[in-house]
Amino acid sequence: MNFNFAGKINPRLEVFDFEGALIIAQNELKSLPVSPFHAIIGRSLLHMTKPLANWIDDFYDGANKCAVVNSLYFELNEFDINTDYWFIDGFAYDECDLDDMDWSSDFTTDARTETGSVFYIEDYHALQSAFSEIDRKKQNGEWNEDLQNARDWCEQIIIIRFMELMRNTHLLAKKEFLKWSNIPVYFAEHEYDFILQSE
Repeated sequence: MNFNFAGKINPRLEVFDFEGALIIAQNELKSLPVSPFHAIIGRSLLHMTKPLANWIDDFYDGANKCAVVNSLYFELNEFDINTDYWFIDGFAYDECDLDDMDWSSDFTTDARTETGSVFYIEDYHALQSAFSEIDRKKQNGEWNEDLQNARDWCEQIIIIRFMELMRNTHLLAKKEFLKWSNIPVYFAEHEYDFILQSE
């Protein structure tokens, strides 16, 4: 994670200004020599909003059979090093506290999505290949500062797109009066402590 780059866009994400965050990140990426990481430019995930809402609906119903669910938390897997599959994992809680992140590990096995039932992101295969090639290019001496910066800005854009998708999915749930629409929904990339809350 390039925290300097993240610092330029996170204030926008905190107020759900995804368009503003994308303008910053995509312009920075466009300023670099063209690379495989440029394939992220203009690649929204919003067409997955309805399928994701349906998936969360099923997950919420299953989790509620085990315990009362008062909040939901979703993670994008650590996609930069797990390049075979990119997916969203779900967790259900009876309570949570953003000031004490110990809550994020306090879920029952039945209130987490099972392996194989996660929500797969199918549209970024070219980018998965770009990330999977990094080690080979470093070993072959093909890696340079421009590629590193392109990779880091691409990572930021993927996170923006994921968070934009999660926020829009929660808004759709409210519009359609889904059962989980009025509880807090949290989302972040795995192992990243920048978490957004949609209410």
